[in-house]
Amino acid sequence: MAEITEREQRQIDQANSSRKTPVVFIHGLWLLPSSWDNWVGLFDENGYAGVTPSWPDDPEAVEEARAIRRSSQGRP
Repeated sequence: MAEITEREQRQIDQANSSRKTPVVFIHGLWLLPSSWDNWVGLFDENGYAGVTPSWPDDPEAVEEARAIRRSSQGRP
């Protein structure tokens, strides 16, 4: 079973304490939770609490994802 990351737990805690209606944004293949940042901001401005969970073993940042991709292709 996948564990909740610190980032996800912060979002959950913030959503729960805000008493706003939560909206869960699920990203697809080749994307990261940060893909939803603009939408989360828009929903937040309109009274919702956005939560963007990660898939298990996904990197947290774009730079980390790029580094993993390069290393799997034998590039530095």
